[in-house]
Amino acid sequence: MLQQQADRFAGQPNSRNYQDARRELNNHCQNPIPAPDKELNLTNIPVKTITVGNTKNTAATQPANPNVVVTAKPQPVKPTPSAIPKPADILKQLFAPVLALFGSLLAFLLLIVVVMGLLALFLARHGARIKGALAERVLHKVLVKELPASYQHYRNLVIPTEQGDLTEIDHLVVSAYGIFVIEVKNYRGWIFGGEKQPRWTVQRFRSKHQFMNPLHQNYKHTEAIKHVLGLNGKDSDAVHSIVAFSQRAEFNSQIPQNVMYIDLVGDYLQQFYQPCFDDEQVRQFTARLNFALASRKALSKLHLAQVKTQKAA
Repeated sequence: MLQQQADRFAGQPNSRNYQDARRELNNHCQNPIPAPDKELNLTNIPVKTITVGNTKNTAATQPANPNVVVTAKPQPVKPTPSAIPKPADILKQLFAPVLALFGSLLAFLLLIVVVMGLLALFLARHGARIKGALAERVLHKVLVKELPASYQHYRNLVIPTEQGDLTEIDHLVVSAYGIFVIEVKNYRGWIFGGEKQPRWTVQRFRSKHQFMNPLHQNYKHTEAIKHVLGLNGKDSDAVHSIVAFSQRAEFNSQIPQNVMYIDLVGDYLQQFYQPCFDDEQVRQFTARLNFALASRKALSKLHLAQVKTQKAA
């Protein structure tokens, strides 16, 4: 446009219009303003929000530059819908807690079976001794409760016999009115046996079991007491043999003499009221028995080894 204006007034070179057109043409077209070496920082351009996809970004509006490539942010990829679960997977998820509980219950039942088996095995090997110890404890309570304090009471006493072996006495009571050797039995069921029969029988339902006549068994104990205390003649008559059964037993025949239930032993001992020994003799008896009681641990080991040897033979 400046060039056209200059050509229009070229016939009047001295006119003001021509001179203005030539000056503007020279300034803007013939000698343009060189571009600056550094990039212009346009700070006065307002911030404009650009929306790309579903996301809004805030950026300054800049003039278009062919050398600048504007990269739009990729749109988020929608997740692929999950596959429909199979019926077998649904059932597995539903019954998983039930299966876990069933497994725990099965393990617990298995543990109970193992414990019961071990307990049955233990009772099969040591049941008789445990039952005997329980009955002996009951008799101990009866004697402590019913006998006067002057009566000396010993339990599980191991003493030597005249033949040199050892024997164990369940209960022994020493008093001025006599010495009482007590054998305790804790059988359960019907008891059949007489005073002179070598073996007695215990029956529970259809199960039968024979055991040594406890009167004959206790005879060995009474003879051992006479040997240890040095009793003979008339004094030996003051040693009495007693067999005490628990209430679990039931006699279907006449009960032999000196055989009774545990709860009657205290009353039976106090029926002997005639003095047989003086105080000095009772002190000597208790001194010898206390010595045997102090050595019970070592004597019990020897007695146990002796019993094993006899069973092996």
